[in-house]
Formats: sequence, structure tokens, C-alpha cells
Amino acid sequence: MTLRHRILLYYSVTLSFSLVIVGFWSWFEFTEQRNEALRGGAEAALKHDPLFETFEIILYGGLPAILLGIFGGGMLMRRALRPIEELTEALENTDVSNLSDLVPRSGNGDELDRMTAVFNRMKERLGRSFTQAREFTLNASHELKTPLTIMHGTLEQAIVREDATPQERESAATLLEEVQRLSSIVGQLSFLARADAGLMPLDCEPVALHVLAGDLAEETTILAAGTGISVNLSTCAPLYVRGDRMRLRQVLLNLADNAVKYNMGNGSIEMTLEGRNGNAVFTIRNTGVALVPELRTRVFDRFFRGDPAHNGAIEGSGLGLSIAKSIVEAHGGTIVYEVLPDGRTGVSFAIPAIPPP
Repeated sequence: MTLRHRILLYYSVTLSFSLVIVGFWSWFEFTEQRNEALRGGAEAALKHDPLFETFEIILYGGLPAILLGIFGGGMLMRRALRPIEELTEALENTDVSNLSDLVPRSGNGDELDRMTAVFNRMKERLGRSFTQAREFTLNASHELKTPLTIMHGTLEQAIVREDATPQERESAATLLEEVQRLSSIVGQLSFLARADAGLMPLDCEPVALHVLAGDLAEETTILAAGTGISVNLSTCAPLYVRGDRMRLRQVLLNLADNAVKYNMGNGSIEMTLEGRNGNAVFTIRNTGVALVPELRTRVFDRFFRGDPAHNGAIEGSGLGLSIAKSIVEAHGGTIVYEVLPDGRTGVSFAIPAIPPP
């Protein structure tokens, strides 16, 4: 039965019950008038005002029929439209992590059942596409590692070769720098592909996040040396999380590296670590150029670099924040980009805190 026919059936059933109520009360009133006429004659029957009798039929028959129509019709329509709500909820909750979870079908063959089947087939095609993309990235990065390693070794040998001229050493050094950059990008892509496939190993243990934050402040000060950028760890609450120490350190270093690179001369970097709603929340803010609103949602996209005016002068591949997001989410946390009213930009992540070990 199609959805249109089902709704028509429910509507017909509701109207039928409403007509039964009106008909029953009309029959009751007419029967009462007939009995009075039989007992007292025509004069007794004429004592009843037709307008009053009509009002009684409307009040005691029509009003309940209307209420039944509204309530019953609402219940029946809700039942008929429930599959639409379930399908809408499934569409809203669909992302790359649950493409293999198919939406249950009703099996009645109506329009919604067929739409669910189409949606499931679309999820299967998307799942295969994402799987192929991940496998391609993993395989390509794996195959590129060997030739890059060979090129790296060859260029190193060319630099230290005794008969090499200064120009040859300079050219080899330039090529070696580009090979190292390419190797870094390949490694980052391989890491993201493994993370997407759920293959990122985590050596989870209690981690003193405040210790990592303190070390980060010192390292960022060294990283920003010569730029006039001031680094301040204004709040550092003693907080512990359960996670992979090296991966969390990688997140912090990526955030600090961006805060230094995308900052202005004689600017500032402020870091805070505080407990909030059962989470350890780390925030790093800098005085860099804020992204325009339409680009802020893309800040964690791969290869996205939001400052086109300085992209050529700033080293990087646009994968640092994507990697940070993958690591934070693997620890059950969230990460966000923000622009403060004073124009500063910041990134903060929250990871569930644990009691001190």
C-alpha cells in the first residue's frame, strides 16, 4: 500500500467514526422526540425548540466528533509520517563514520520504503568511494616512501661528495629540502588515511596534560625566538587525561606551530589549560589575521590554508590542523576554531579528564 493510500485510509476511518458519533446523537434526539410525541401527543413534541435541539446535536454530537477527528487524525497521521521522521533523522546523522550502517526498511513497499532502499544504496556507494580513496592514499604513500628514501640518500651523498662544486652542493641541498618536505606530506597523508580507517594505534595511559602544556610553552618560546612574539601560559590547571602521550604532544606542537607561523611581528600567544564540565580544555590564542566568516568552517579541511597572501612565504602543507582534529577525536574529544571579539584567533580542544593517578 502506498503512503498516499495509507493516509487516505486513516483519514477515511477518522471521518467514519466522527459521522458515527453525530449519527448516534441525532438518532438519540429523534428517538426521544418520537417517544414524547407518542406519550403526550403533538403538543408535547412541539414544546421542543428546533434551534435548541440543533444546538444539542452540535454540542453533544458534533463537538465530540470534531475532537475525535482532530485527536484521532493527529495520531493516525503521526503513525503514517513516523517513517519520514526516522528517515530524516538517519539522514541528519549520516557521516563518513557510519556509512556501513544501513537504515532499517519497513518492507511494505511504499514510497518511503523505496526511498530508504535508494538511500541505503547511496550510502553503500559512498562507503565504497571513501574506502577506495583511503586505500589509494595508503598504497600511494607506501609506494612513495621507498623512492623518496632513495632520493634522500642520493642527495645527501651528493652534498658530501668531495669533488662536488659549491653550486652542485647548493642545488643538492635545495632538492634535499624539497624531498624532505614531500616525505613529510606523504607521512601526514598516510597518518590521516590510517586515522580515517580506524587504524591509528593509541598507546593509552594516564597523561599529565599540564606537564605537556608547560613543556609546550617553553618550546614555543624557543620557536618564536627572533620574531618578537611573546608566549604566555596564563592558566595551567593540574589535569590528567587518558590517552597517547606522543599523539597529544603532536597535537599541541601542531597548534603552537600554527600560532607562531600565522602571527604578526611582535604579537602574542596565550595558552590556557583548565577543567570545564569534566573535560580538560586547552586553548591557544594568537594575534594572527582572522579568517573571514565563510572560511572558518574549513579550517580543519585537508590542505586548507586560510591566508593566501602569505601562503608562499609560510612553510606547511595545510595538514596540521586536520591531523590534530583526527587525534583529538580519537581520544573522544572535540576541537574548535574561534575568533575573539578583540580580533585574536584561537583553537581549543576538550578531552575527557580523569582523576589524578
